[in-house]
Order: sequence, then C-alpha cells, then structure tokens
Amino acid sequence: MDNITTRRLCGMLGFAMRAGKLVIGTEQVIVAMRKGGDGKPKTVLVTHTASDATKEKIGFKCQYYEVPLFVLPLSGEELGHRLGKTYSPAVIGVTDERFSDEIRKILGPDTIAMKGSLPDGETGEQDGNKNK
Repeated sequence: MDNITTRRLCGMLGFAMRAGKLVIGTEQVIVAMRKGGDGKPKTVLVTHTASDATKEKIGFKCQYYEVPLFVLPLSGEELGHRLGKTYSPAVIGVTDERFSDEIRKILGPDTIAMKGSLPDGETGEQDGNKNK
C-alpha cells in the first residue's frame, strides 16, 4: 500500500474515531458483535502484526456474526500512533456503514479478507444464541 493510500486510510479511521464509530480492542469488538444493533461493527480490521491466536479468534467470530474482516497493512504500533493511542491495538471495528464502505474502498479489492471456519456443528458461542 502506498503512502497516499495509507494516509487516506488513517484519515478515515481518525474521522470514524472522532465520530465515535470505532470499537478498539479484540474483546470490545467481540462484545459489540455479540450485542448487535447499531453498535455492531459493519467491518472488522485486524493489523498484520496481530498474533495468530487473535486472528483465528476474531476470524471465527466474524464468520459467525457475518461481519467482513480485513487485514490492515499497518502494525499495531502504527495504528495506535495514528489513532492517538498509547497502546497497540490489534483489532478495530467500524460501526458506521458509510465509514465502513469508504474504508473498504480505500483498502481496495486486493486486500486480503480473512474468513474463519467453524467445524460442523459448532456455533462459536457457548450459549448457542446468535444475535444479528
């Protein structure tokens, strides 16, 4: 991803954050997906430096809740710095459809979309409830 595209992506993520349309952190994103409603992420973004366990966990949840998942061309440190955070988030969720659409356009069709896979008969949730 070139420098201009990275700046556009970070700018759009900054706008979404200031508008209160980002959920930051793996567990927070999972909780938002579980709750559903207006706060449910429309797109989930994971940094390329996230651990394999985090990628697998969020991949399963995104597939279960039918939320698109994209790998960001940024490290957690870069993402945290660009969002003005003192920590390195691995996962963020975009809860607004317009911001989500624009971010997907910026990332382009060549961006790797990860999809989790659930073994037959497993729901991904302990109580078996699926909230959409």
